[in-house]
Amino acid sequence: MKNVMLITPMLHQGGFERICVMTARLLEADYDVTIVVFSMEDIAFDISNLKVINLDLKSRPGRLAKVINVLRRSRKLTKLQKNLNTDVSYSFGMTANIANALTGGAKKKICACHSFEEIKNGRYMKLIGKKADLLFCCAKKMTDLAVKQYGFSNIETLWNPCDTEEVREQSRKGNKEELIFFEEEKPVFVSMGREDEVKGFWHLLKAFRRVSESLPDAKLAVIGEGSFEKYKALARDLQIEERIWFTGLKKNPFPYLAKGKAYVLSSISEGLPNALVEALSLSLPVISVNCLSGPAEILHENWQEAEEKKEYFEADYGILTPAVSQTPDFQAKWQNEGKLIKLEKEEEILAEAMLRIATDEELCRHYKERGSCRAEDFSKEKYKKKLIADMEG
Repeated sequence: MKNVMLITPMLHQGGFERICVMTARLLEADYDVTIVVFSMEDIAFDISNLKVINLDLKSRPGRLAKVINVLRRSRKLTKLQKNLNTDVSYSFGMTANIANALTGGAKKKICACHSFEEIKNGRYMKLIGKKADLLFCCAKKMTDLAVKQYGFSNIETLWNPCDTEEVREQSRKGNKEELIFFEEEKPVFVSMGREDEVKGFWHLLKAFRRVSESLPDAKLAVIGEGSFEKYKALARDLQIEERIWFTGLKKNPFPYLAKGKAYVLSSISEGLPNALVEALSLSLPVISVNCLSGPAEILHENWQEAEEKKEYFEADYGILTPAVSQTPDFQAKWQNEGKLIKLEKEEEILAEAMLRIATDEELCRHYKERGSCRAEDFSKEKYKKKLIADMEG
């Protein structure tokens, strides 16, 4: 049985951390799998019966300390790879990719890129492109850009896996008292993501303010880790705080997600947003800004065609709206004696899409029916089949 090492900085809640654990579960019947982390703090996933080794080299402040940390991580990893007779080392996330790329103890090194920010970092991409045997990008758009910008030939697209059956199973659980927020006959829009400006949640709040002018009973739930203090302050300024719930970290977010009227993604950039596929698997109509990578590819068969759209667009599996501004803006801009809030054009279009889904039952039903079928294209079985083919190739 071949030995596979999966490397990730931590196992706290996050997209590539989830993929790391899922990969371990998918491969454990066919390979001897070991997960290696730099820190065991804030574990948010079930790692029971998995082999996990902690290097105990968590991130440190300061440039010199970071350089020393990289060298120490790569040395420890190399020694561990040799001790375990590692056939494949497969890393997730920028810091893990750098450490993996610099190792010398595995027969094959694979680095996976899960964010557009990674592709834009030239020094980083050249390092892992030169040192790794194979690069995975989680979206075709990212792969296309990496090939054009860096001339890589050792690169493949590997879509993030979604365990659709597990998502549906977990959605049937949950705290009934907390789910009361959803149980009134009022439309609740849902979004997921940690408190990070890349998620563009200030755009979502402003669009929801416009929606609430036509649908005063509408609500919004934002599921994800963080205090969201700046966003709560903005909600107060927008006079919508009583209709918004920032749930905080939920180890099982799916009961909340399943109760929504529609899922809304407002990100500045993504790699391949897992939450969008999870929403589709629960038959939620999806509305997404057409950001740098991911949504167009998930929601439309011809992703190049969808990517070029700059206005409201009813794609094959959801609604796309124009990419939003990257500049954080937590100010509520009022006009007409306080009756209306002034929005950016892209926020107005996002609000329009939310209103259409909330009021057009035929459109809503159309996307509910198509969503769950599309989610199967991102199944864990398809991910496993391609991953094994590339590892063995």
